[in-house]
Amino acid sequence: MRQVGIDLYSGCGGISAGATAAIPDLDIKWALDINPYATETFRSAHPDAVVDCRDVSEVSAADVIERAKIDKIDWFFAGPTCQAVSTMGVFHLEDPRNALFVHFIRLLDGFIAAGRRPKRIVLENVPGVVYGRNIAIVKELFRLLQERDYCVFADVLNMAEYGLPQLRHRFILVATDGKSPMTFPNPSREDGAKGRRGYRSVREAIGDLFHTEVNQLDGLVRNRTSSADDDFKQFVRSKHSKITGHWAALPGEVNSRRIAAVPQGGSWKDIPPDLLPERFRRVRLTDYATLYGRLHEEAPAYTISAGFANVTSGCFTHPIHDRPLSVREGARLQGFPDDFVFEGPKSAQYRQVGNAVPPYFMAQIVRHLVSKEKGVPARITSEVLAKDRMPENLVKRFRSKKSNSVHSSGGYGGGTYWPVGWGEPIPADEVTKNGHRLAELPLQYRRDKWRSARDLFEKQDLRKVYDSAGAGITVSDRTITVPLIRHHRTDPIDAALVQLLSSISTFPGTLDIALEVDYLHRRALMLLGALAKSGLRKLPRVAAAPHGVLRLTAAEGDRYSSRLKFSEEIVGDFGLSAVLLLELELPRIDWKVLAAAETEMASL
Repeated sequence: MRQVGIDLYSGCGGISAGATAAIPDLDIKWALDINPYATETFRSAHPDAVVDCRDVSEVSAADVIERAKIDKIDWFFAGPTCQAVSTMGVFHLEDPRNALFVHFIRLLDGFIAAGRRPKRIVLENVPGVVYGRNIAIVKELFRLLQERDYCVFADVLNMAEYGLPQLRHRFILVATDGKSPMTFPNPSREDGAKGRRGYRSVREAIGDLFHTEVNQLDGLVRNRTSSADDDFKQFVRSKHSKITGHWAALPGEVNSRRIAAVPQGGSWKDIPPDLLPERFRRVRLTDYATLYGRLHEEAPAYTISAGFANVTSGCFTHPIHDRPLSVREGARLQGFPDDFVFEGPKSAQYRQVGNAVPPYFMAQIVRHLVSKEKGVPARITSEVLAKDRMPENLVKRFRSKKSNSVHSSGGYGGGTYWPVGWGEPIPADEVTKNGHRLAELPLQYRRDKWRSARDLFEKQDLRKVYDSAGAGITVSDRTITVPLIRHHRTDPIDAALVQLLSSISTFPGTLDIALEVDYLHRRALMLLGALAKSGLRKLPRVAAAPHGVLRLTAAEGDRYSSRLKFSEEIVGDFGLSAVLLLELELPRIDWKVLAAAETEMASL
């Protein structure tokens, strides 16, 4: 019997491409992503799958099972978008994008309730999820999955150690139904180690394309066939001479002159000052080591990101051509087979490639989980998380950087050498201590602006959502059911919480609300604060309570217990919908009488 897989937050389908390469008879039944071009690409690769292009809050597990005709789930893949926890962004647990983890658990519960308990779960994210306050997300995922009787383990893996020609670290979490060896595949390569091969280079990955001109018209080219003498080449190389997506986002005249001055392994520090953008006069020498970077053909690529079409934003310049990598060259470095076709315009294809999970790497993970062979013990387990201290060196620094820059030998580190034209170099220890700027201008920290702007609800009319609490809500004597529906700019979970707060504003006493997911607690407090700042007066008051409990008092009276959870129900005009369900452990309450009494008191 064929194995069945589903792919949540699928992007263009990197995880599923790797999984089906490892398990040829794997049947991907359903996928979801909010990007229309990515879902179009996924649909082309898996024509028999039901592929949803919509907000995850709009789907329920029961509906997915019915439409995709799912009778079992062997593999549940998930790759939540990573901006909320990226090391390039802000450690911000309350970011609404972290709700994607919440919807993952919501759907998992729905599948379990429908008798489709996934046998294996594989979740991918950026390493930033284990740093700072974000470790709370990992702890919560472990707790929620273990409460559902899964064996859970995780690690931050360097894909270069598994033969991907790219320095790409990612957090991988695995949950299995029943006991399983908590290991990952043994690495096949190592940085500068004796007795083990070094990391795969850019030349090994795309060297056969070095002298194949890009086709800016449609990206279709004929490539000379050559022997595939290792497993990576066998995985990515096309079986015929035609390949697609070999087109590039060509830089303008000024940027072309800039990158022409950068040698292999070099960066903005090799660009003469008269060509250098003004902003680099304010940066510290130790910052932005890869901007305007040119790849070295004998070294692995740096992380291929969604913006790899832009030579100004990272190390994305071709080793020998004065242009960024083409879409197909980036796809090769990401471990995509040449016959994998990306749909949409050039810009959309770049984003799909950069956001994807590398199939070549994922095939090794899936193959290892199926084989149950001995491997490397996972470094992140429930025991480790209980110590509140992550293992050291989860992300190792790459020490075998290669550079053809004549300036790099006397600098500090591979990427912090003294820029050309900046005068006499200062000692390396001074560079380490405080860096150096060409112009003594005020430093600007964009991340501070991001912090202050995040979640201020400035562009959301929460008062309007609060006042619309009657629309779509079902209130009985012991439950309040709120559908997850987006209200303009307001996130569906936020909108449901606001409407729920409005509905219990007439509650006669104190209500202890047990919340299984910590995110709901944090968001409810933030929303209460925003509503209070808007001048709303009839809000429940918040009091101190045990962990996992939100204590709200609308009026003087007794204290009652309740539980807030996700569910799937028929709700009014919405049909079968994902909902937030508040279950009240108390005697019957006539909410209409309470509402009428409140209206009468307000008129006095």
